[in-house]
Amino acid sequence: MQYVEPPPDPKPDGKKSKDKFTTVVATARDERRIAIEKAQIRDVEEIIELVNGFAAMNLMLPRGPQYVYENIRDFVIASDKNVPVYSLTETREVLHMIVACGSLHVLWDDIGEIRALAINPAYQHLGLGSKLVEFMKEEAIQLGLKHLFTFTLTEEFFKGLGFKRQGRDELPPKVWGECSRCPKYFKCDEIGMVLDI
Repeated sequence: MQYVEPPPDPKPDGKKSKDKFTTVVATARDERRIAIEKAQIRDVEEIIELVNGFAAMNLMLPRGPQYVYENIRDFVIASDKNVPVYSLTETREVLHMIVACGSLHVLWDDIGEIRALAINPAYQHLGLGSKLVEFMKEEAIQLGLKHLFTFTLTEEFFKGLGFKRQGRDELPPKVWGECSRCPKYFKCDEIGMVLDI
């Protein structure tokens, strides 16, 4: 695995391209060591970059710093322990590149939502999405939730995990309080899916 450190300078206009993801160059003999764990404050920027890369392609909702900071306890990350990222803090702590994330947002006493599930394109088709959802499902069970739901454009993925498609009128009323703040509210193209746990 090769990783460039420090990262390359931004483009002359000072902005990062929104549709780009951190690139990882891997050879055939590379083995990925992925760890799934709860996110920390230090992970916010990488979470935003990952989620907003997909949001730029209209595949998910964008997330800003305030949202991620306020909801950091909801987030779970997967990081590749073979790709070091050197911290710029005084500790010079060695971190690892975040390659996937998702969040479990509790809505009411019996239901939580899976949100912001994003996997770096170089790490897709390794089962990370399923592992993140399973991690969040276990957390939901520990919290005492009875149902998980999600709004998604990838129905087949969630169907493979046992989620069932629900018509908008069949979704719990608590869901709609969240929807009223969504930029897609008046022309939503996402599918509601529910899993009983």
